[in-house]
Amino acid sequence: MILTWLAGKPDKEVYAFQKLIDQLKKTIESLKENEKVYMEEAAMRLEEAKIKYRAKNRDGALSCMRIKLVNEGAAHLVRALQISAHEDLIVAEQVIKEVTQVLRDEDFTVQKSSRVFIYVCFFLLVLIHFLSF
Repeated sequence: MILTWLAGKPDKEVYAFQKLIDQLKKTIESLKENEKVYMEEAAMRLEEAKIKYRAKNRDGALSCMRIKLVNEGAAHLVRALQISAHEDLIVAEQVIKEVTQVLRDEDFTVQKSSRVFIYVCFFLLVLIHFLSF
């Protein structure tokens, strides 16, 4: 107990924001993977459409092109989600910087006020000591 008091306990606000930042980074990574999968699927469908078109199967080629467009649209949506996740990440990092700065300023103010209190108490003890004679 005394050790945690001396070392300082971790701040709940900073820990919560750090957890949020970690989750956002994981989300961004998974979104990148999803975008890659959708783009690979679209490229595969394009190649399949080319093969079907050369084989004179126009309906099959059109079907593949529609699926390709759907996959590209999904990749575009995932890209938009990535952008919003990056914006959220930037905001969370700014907030954590501000919170840590406020906590540092608060700690400095508390230390300064505790020093003033100690000096005043010491002054009063010295004053009482000299007045008692």
